[in-house]
Amino acid sequence: MENNQLIQGSFFEEDYLIRTLGDLANSPDIALTELVANAWDAGATKVEITIPDEIFEEITVKDNGTGLSPEQFRKRWMTLGYNRLKHQGEQVEFPPDSKMGYRRVFGRNGVGRHGMLCFANQYIVETRRDGKVSKFEVSASSGNQPFKLIQEEISVGSDHGTKICAKVERNLPNSESIRDILSARFLHDPQFSVFVNGKSISLTEHKGLIDNERITVNNVKLDIYVVDSTKSAKTIRQHGVAF
Repeated sequence: MENNQLIQGSFFEEDYLIRTLGDLANSPDIALTELVANAWDAGATKVEITIPDEIFEEITVKDNGTGLSPEQFRKRWMTLGYNRLKHQGEQVEFPPDSKMGYRRVFGRNGVGRHGMLCFANQYIVETRRDGKVSKFEVSASSGNQPFKLIQEEISVGSDHGTKICAKVERNLPNSESIRDILSARFLHDPQFSVFVNGKSISLTEHKGLIDNERITVNNVKLDIYVVDSTKSAKTIRQHGVAF
């Protein structure tokens, strides 16, 4: 007998989202890799990560990408499993003052943005776009909502970009290790810089550097670096970042 009447909706355990995120919620290198990839997808050219020395201090990931309007945040960020390719396509949108050309996105399934849940059960997003500064606090939840928006503030501002932060309750990363890992995964593009606690590593300084060679193609000199990324992380293949 066909019956379309709703008898009962579904419920979620308190740690449902964190358990569903798997390695993203348990491995600091994966969480921060995904947050940097999120900045890449937002058209950023610079990402600044601040990692504290002690637990219960603040960890932040800040970029100079396009940022999000309040409406975009509610639609994109607050949709679990947001389909980035379906709604925005595979090409990155850059800020209006950017001179960047084509860039292909990393993101596919919309879960990387929740990387801060690796460190705490709630986090804050401050994002700037189109003359507005929007500040949102997101928390893992239970019942009929796996995560929820618990606070928001909208004000007039300038510039563009996004900052995500949380107070570290678990999985405190090692800043030097994270710097090595991220440099191997993202420094294939010289127009995209990642800083960890104010420092960045060039490919020439990376501990996994195997060889480098200068070649000339059509009268253009190119420097080629071969880096063994496994010197930094044994699980690089899990993250879908190629160079």
